[in-house]
Amino acid sequence: MVTRLFFNIILAFAWCLLQDEISLRQFVIGFLVGLSAMLFFPRSFHQERRYFRKVTLSVQLVFFFVKELLIANWTVVRQVLAPELKIQSGIVAYPLSLQNDVLITLLANMITLTPGTLSVEVAPDRQFLFIHFLDVDDVEEEIRIIKDGFERYLLLIAQ
Repeated sequence: MVTRLFFNIILAFAWCLLQDEISLRQFVIGFLVGLSAMLFFPRSFHQERRYFRKVTLSVQLVFFFVKELLIANWTVVRQVLAPELKIQSGIVAYPLSLQNDVLITLLANMITLTPGTLSVEVAPDRQFLFIHFLDVDDVEEEIRIIKDGFERYLLLIAQ
């Protein structure tokens, strides 16, 4: 999988050079052209399908993260601009299903980048991630959102 990703990135840079423009837009177009080319010339169709599935899941994760980012920004803006500050901040022990250090770090960073939340610490036995919430009304609901969203995508990508 890593060699296919590397090859796809090389194809994207080659596309940028052929277009005589190195920009994010041309890189994304080149990446998509590389994906298309790899579809027409598969070495092992099963491995190619896994690669395309992981790319698709990664894009879905990015869209999910942006959606959660917008929702969290709106929530924090509403709380800050409210006449009375009615928040219940607290630290929640989030039970981890992930055991890989890289995946735990990715999860913690995505949580920290979302306004109103901050990853504080990972338990030494990797069973819990402690998260500070600016406003936590329903602990179970917050855990469900992370478990069904961020962590589910990370687990699917890691398979």
